[in-house]
Amino acid sequence: MGQTMIFNQWLKQRRKALGLTQKDLAQQVGCAEVTLRKIEAGDSHPSATLAASLARAVGAADTDLPAIVGVAVGAGGAQSSASHWRMPSRPHNLPLQLTPLLGRDHDIAALRKRLRAGERLITLLGPPGVGKTRLAQALAEEVLEEFEDGAFFVRLGPISDPDLVAATIAQALGLQMSGSNSAALQLRAYLEEKHLLLVLDNFEQIIEAAPLVDDLLRRCAWLHVLVTSRQPLRVRGERQAPVRPLALPAELPGASQPTASDVLRYSAVALFEERAGMVQPDFAVTDGNAAAVAELCRRLDGLPLAIELVAARVRLLSPAELLARLHGPWLLSMDGLRDVSPRQKTLRSAIGWSYGLLTPTEQTLFTRLAVFVGGCTLAAAELLCGADAALSPSLPFSLSPPQVLDGIASLLDKSLLRRETGLHGEPRYVMLETVREFGLERVALSGQEAALRARHTSCFLRLIEHAEQAELNIFPVQLRRVIDDEIHNMRAALAWATEYNAQVALLLTAALVNWLCGRGPQMEGRLLIESILALPGASAHTIPRVRVLNEAGLLLLAATNETDRSQAFEEESLAISQELGYRKGEAKALLGLGRIAQLDWCDLIEAQHCFEKALVIYRELDDLRGISHATVFLGQIAAERADLSQARALAEECLTIARQAGIENPYALVLLAEFARNHGDLERTRWLLEQAVADLDAYGSIADVLEGLGSVATRQGDFAAAHAFLDESLSLWKKLGNERALAASLPMAVLVQAEGNYRGAIGLYRAGLPGIKLYRNPKCPCGLGLAELATVFDQHEVAARLLGAIHSVDEALHHLARYERDDYNRLAGVARASLGAAPFDAAWTQGRTSPFEAVIEEAVSTLEGVLRVDDQPLSA
Repeated sequence: MGQTMIFNQWLKQRRKALGLTQKDLAQQVGCAEVTLRKIEAGDSHPSATLAASLARAVGAADTDLPAIVGVAVGAGGAQSSASHWRMPSRPHNLPLQLTPLLGRDHDIAALRKRLRAGERLITLLGPPGVGKTRLAQALAEEVLEEFEDGAFFVRLGPISDPDLVAATIAQALGLQMSGSNSAALQLRAYLEEKHLLLVLDNFEQIIEAAPLVDDLLRRCAWLHVLVTSRQPLRVRGERQAPVRPLALPAELPGASQPTASDVLRYSAVALFEERAGMVQPDFAVTDGNAAAVAELCRRLDGLPLAIELVAARVRLLSPAELLARLHGPWLLSMDGLRDVSPRQKTLRSAIGWSYGLLTPTEQTLFTRLAVFVGGCTLAAAELLCGADAALSPSLPFSLSPPQVLDGIASLLDKSLLRRETGLHGEPRYVMLETVREFGLERVALSGQEAALRARHTSCFLRLIEHAEQAELNIFPVQLRRVIDDEIHNMRAALAWATEYNAQVALLLTAALVNWLCGRGPQMEGRLLIESILALPGASAHTIPRVRVLNEAGLLLLAATNETDRSQAFEEESLAISQELGYRKGEAKALLGLGRIAQLDWCDLIEAQHCFEKALVIYRELDDLRGISHATVFLGQIAAERADLSQARALAEECLTIARQAGIENPYALVLLAEFARNHGDLERTRWLLEQAVADLDAYGSIADVLEGLGSVATRQGDFAAAHAFLDESLSLWKKLGNERALAASLPMAVLVQAEGNYRGAIGLYRAGLPGIKLYRNPKCPCGLGLAELATVFDQHEVAARLLGAIHSVDEALHHLARYERDDYNRLAGVARASLGAAPFDAAWTQGRTSPFEAVIEEAVSTLEGVLRVDDQPLSA
């Protein structure tokens, strides 16, 4: 317990650090919970006996008890008690802090280590309200005894003239000026032999005085300087120390709700509770309000000033009500405490102070960058601010690329931007949301809001076009990587276009639906399709409509069993493309219709017809990506018609085309892997699938291939790898929100069965039944697995029916590999020998003529019945 902390605050902090509730601690020491609540709120002082008991319960050493009890019972008042606790022996003017500093222990320890290592000029850098001043004061208190001549805090915020800095420092030191020498010379002479720490607070508005600090450090060998500033001094020997916002709890996936103990481990939430408790003593973070408090702190960027301002309002509004109001002017204008400088009383004042120090060009750039949601790349900033006449509308004056680059560098220096790394390694420049709120106010005041938002939309339409033109793969890798980082900007652009330009909205939607198809959640894509196609003006027969219809059909085909709607979208896309003479759109629609025929109706003749027509168009257009795509689909048709030599030839032709064009087509590798699997070459199958995974950038396809890898590894007996592949596949299906996740337990059932866990396998087969209609690949393996289990349990009639159902599927799809056909024949031999020829043939025919799903469900139910009869654990 240090000089700056009074008993109630110390007790509360120690209790929480031990994970104790007020009720827990009260029970330990034998007092009422309400008594402890009043003590921690500062409304009551404990007796000496109770204070000692409380201190012991939270881990205080016996040697410290007399001093702790003295503070607790209020002997001589809080301040004199704190002084009695630890009377500094070094001179100082550090202000006494009446509230604990939360979440900065690591920062203080790291900075103390740097000072001890000989760093003599450390600049604490950070955005407005991040707590630089408070951290500097706490650090100075921590190291005070290590400086023979003490530590002195110098407030520079009130001055704006760099020539007054020396005199201001001298005044803080208590140095009396005399004679004709300048204040700088007298200050230097005074400090030359002093072992002293200077804390220079708020240096940003007198940054031109940096040479003074440099001169003092050069001539005063024992001087150390700790600076707080929103931009670096940029002198030799300076060591920068960014001050980050307080730690925040991460958002939980889905509908998961955090508990109070979950969120109170984070310093931002602990600060909110601490400050809220100062205005409303009975306030606590509970399981009921934990989610709202955590989201408040996240929306406030973990900035201590912002958290303090909002927490002070819990006397008026609950956390949920505060969250509903947390935006714009209300947030920026909330009054702060009276014991801080005017520029810290509200967020608007704190941020406005920094804004006022910018040049006009920097202010313009700052205002424009506020339009971006979730930050931007340098290229996007240059596009928005530049003079490209093709982007509409034009802005009153443009900024050149060098101006944008220099401006971003300056805003980074002044802590109004921060640099982050995007998902694919590209630098991004991001404003804290509280800073962006101020920027949006400036946008509104500028009278350019409509023009800026329209230009923002034009920029992202341009970025999409560039990504599509640069694409060298059959999957839209470049487009999806752009949207990975820019999804929030894309949604903002779409919101504007939805209101003002339906055709632009359609183009943006086509890109977003494609992204959602590969990244998820796919349900969002379905909802987006419905809303955009219903827009006034969206029904016109245009290329943007063609593109949305095509992507809508593909998403429904990938995500659901809504084949009729998928086909309707693709047919309309084809008809409008033919009407407009849009050959590329016609070819894409034909590919979509071919996929529907191939995957749902099993109409391989129609699928082949569609793919061949698409191939003709792509060859006319000399579109190598399209040629490659259509060729590999034709190879899949050949494979499904059991023309394996033609399938292999088409897959190799596809790879040759792709390599000559410098593009990648992982589908060709998957097709070759299927060819290898059918021939029983599992090592090559696995190698080809692993190569395909390395090339793929579409989550859905990766999940599909990982599933295949899991099945191959299962067959190889590499169970650890099989679990890893299948677990990742299931995770990706769930992330997509794809119905295929319903069937993902089927290949896992085969794996668990191979490991000898028959009971677990039957449970997984049961779990996969709702999804078994969704796709064909697992049907034969899961059927064979169940037939194997039926044989183990002497259910040979069940096995015969399963074998008949498998034959029906294989007859249509030619899906059994050679090793699976060997398994089939072995199981058929066992069942025939056990049942006799006529009963076997009858059961086999019944399975062949029944719906595959019904045979599987009947088999699972029968095997579950066997388990219920003998409730002992079953394994190999």
